Amino acid sequence: MRILKLSLIVLVATAGQAVFAQSAKELKTKSGASVVMVNLVNVKPDCSSTPGPVAVPIVLGKPSNGTVQMVIIVTDIPAAGTCTARKVPSTALVYTPNKSFVGVDTVQIEIDAGNRSTLLNYRITVENPAQPL
Repeated sequence: MRILKLSLIVLVATAGQAVFAQSAKELKTKSGASVVMVNLVNVKPDCSSTPGPVAVPIVLGKPSNGTVQMVIIVTDIPAAGTCTARKVPSTALVYTPNKSFVGVDTVQIEIDAGNRSTLLNYRITVENPAQPL
């Protein structure tokens, strides 16, 4: 499983709290197939396999033609510094399109961490199963 990186962060002012908005991330999937939108992993600097705390995401803009689920997955963490490669449990948000839906759906997620909020925007293209991705 790959860890998604935030790109093009824009600061938006709100009442006493910094909000960062991500430009829409483009994802593709097939009709009836799920796709991971974001993997929320917080590795500890002590090289352990026990993850650190993760903020609970809020789905602000629900998809019109599918569902979003929060699942626990295993994430491969590459070696870095004095830490060897390891697997750690992490929380992921997964989009699943409605059974026969083909088209474009959107999702907006907010993640609060302390006094900072990040808005994650997704544009998900759901293609016919016969088309190559």
